[in-house]
Formats: sequence, C-alpha cells, structure tokens
Amino acid sequence: MNTPIHINQLHRNPNFGFALADSSVLAEAKVTISHPEEKDVFQLEIDPDRKLKDGRKVSVIAQQLDAPIHRDDAAIIYGQELGSVQYSVSLKPESTISLSSIESVEQPVQWGWADFTKGDYELRISLHLKTPRIAEGPLEPEQEAMVKYSQVVTVCMTLFPSEAIQHQSAVSSKWGRNHHVFDGYGRGGFILADLPRMSKRVEELIGSGNHNLIEQFGEGDLSDTLLDEGLMAIAWRVSPWCYSLYSAPDKQASSTLAVDKLGEEPEFRGVYRIAPAVQQLSIVPAHELANWPACAEKDWPLIDVSGEGETLHMDLYVQICESVNGLYENPLPSFVLTRSEGRPKEISPLIDVVIVD
Repeated sequence: MNTPIHINQLHRNPNFGFALADSSVLAEAKVTISHPEEKDVFQLEIDPDRKLKDGRKVSVIAQQLDAPIHRDDAAIIYGQELGSVQYSVSLKPESTISLSSIESVEQPVQWGWADFTKGDYELRISLHLKTPRIAEGPLEPEQEAMVKYSQVVTVCMTLFPSEAIQHQSAVSSKWGRNHHVFDGYGRGGFILADLPRMSKRVEELIGSGNHNLIEQFGEGDLSDTLLDEGLMAIAWRVSPWCYSLYSAPDKQASSTLAVDKLGEEPEFRGVYRIAPAVQQLSIVPAHELANWPACAEKDWPLIDVSGEGETLHMDLYVQICESVNGLYENPLPSFVLTRSEGRPKEISPLIDVVIVD
C-alpha cells in the first residue's frame, strides 16, 4: 500500500521539526488544520494530559507516512511512550497545517506541507521520554539531577491515510534495543569496537599485561593499525554530552528515522572500515581505555551494524533546542551509523568534535 499524501511530489516535504529548551511551553499547543474556502478551523490538542508541563528539552517531529510507525519501534527510536492521542481528519489540496498556542510564540508555526491528496487521514500524536542508559542502574542524588537534565521529550506527530489502519495488525516491529543507544559520554568521546578481535590484536601488537591505550594511541601507530584493520571506529575528543547512536535495522526502517531529515547535511562525518562478518559493535567510553585489558572484559552496550559492506559511516546531526522563555539553548546530537558496500578509499575518523563551546 503506497497512497501518496501529496499531489505534487516535487514539492513534498515529508518531515518537519524543531526543538525547544523547555517542553512546558508546548503543554497547551494545538495542531491547527484549516481550509481556505471554509470558515471552520480545526484545533487539536497535542498534550491533553499536560505531561509536557514537567519541563524537559523537547524535539517536535512531524512525518507524512504511508502507514503509522509501530508503537514498539517508536519506543525504541524516541524513548518510553508517555501518552498518545489520535485524530481523524479530512484534507484537501489547499489545506494547511500549523502549530499554534505555543507559550511566548505569537505566530503559528507553519508545517510547510502543501498540495495534499484529498481524502481521510489519521493524525497520531505520541509523547516519548528518552532517558540515558546510565539511569537503568542505581544512581547517586547528584546523578539523578543530571539524568533529568539529560532527558529528552519527543513529540512525534505522524499523518497517514485512514485506510492504513486496516493493515496495522499485519505490521511487525523492526527496531530493537541495540538499534538505538542513548547515553552520556565524557570529553574523551567513545569508540565502537569489535572487542574480541581488538583484544587479541592489541595483545599481538603490544603484549599482554595492563596498558593505557589512551597513551598508546597518542604515542604510536596502534590506533591507526586498529582503524586500518576495521577493529574499531572512534569519536575522539568529543564535547561531553548525552548522545543518541542510531543504526537502523534496514534501509526501509531508516526512512522512519527523522533525525537525518531535520538538517540538510550532518555537522560532522566519519568514515571507517568494518570487517564483513561483524554485525555488532561495543560502545566504550574513551576514558575507560586507560585500564586495558580490564576495559575489554566489561559488559558494554552493543549497537547492531547489520550488513555485509566494509564501509561504516558515522554522521553526527545536531538539532538545537531554542529558548523561548529565557533558558539557555541546548544541542540535541545524534550519531547515525550506516553501512555500505566496498572498502573505504580513505578512513576519516571523527576527532576534536565540538558541539558545545
């Protein structure tokens, strides 16, 4: 089923989004649907239960899709679902959609969608809370405050033809826990490593015993060798922050990932080699490399990198949470991993990445 939402495909803009530093300003916001030849204007609440009042960084994403995102997939991509509401709407080619009643914002925010195919649609609005994985374990009081500061609310709005509801039960989820990791990383950054093979190779190159790989990387060619042999990818000396790392389960699933549609190009791009047989990589904070091989024996989060190609791309997209009530602006950074056929002509690691001055 592939029912187009737009008449004019050349002017189709399927994703719309922005971010704010405080979700509470959206608690009473409404989606406004209007038809120029009619006097009636339809206003639909995005947060009937006022869950956005709690105040978090918030990303607003609207997508036009042929069918709704599976709820389990949305929970992986955007975090725990806090609530949802769904509206049946009728659209015409000249219909317009905007977001209004945002606190401290006088004018409605236009979605920029136009030339709809006349028909009946569903507008699903779900609220999600993304929490760093560090919060899955016991936390000290000061860590709890940091976790709350790091949490991100996503307002996910999807518009799809009403007939797609008939096929919902036949759609299975694709995204799993290891397709999205959201956690905090210090100033050193992190590496993605094939730890079993990397451990064996490190021992061959510099011997057994305790090592500080941070020093080893800075003093010799160990890091170059590991990169050249496809045993690790690095994001080195990155601004300390909470990052999302995404790796879509397949090409079709990647189309639901709106993060790469919110800007024209990524802020930074890294290119690495990966062994054909590798399907998962461990995400290791860079500072942990100071205590090797104990670091390699820990249970680190895994991210799936399915495919057969030997080229791994790591693109960093940064969405800015704008302030509308005096709060400081904040970035929402996301690393998106993709894999392609063939070996990379040149390895280009991410080094000295600054997203926060």
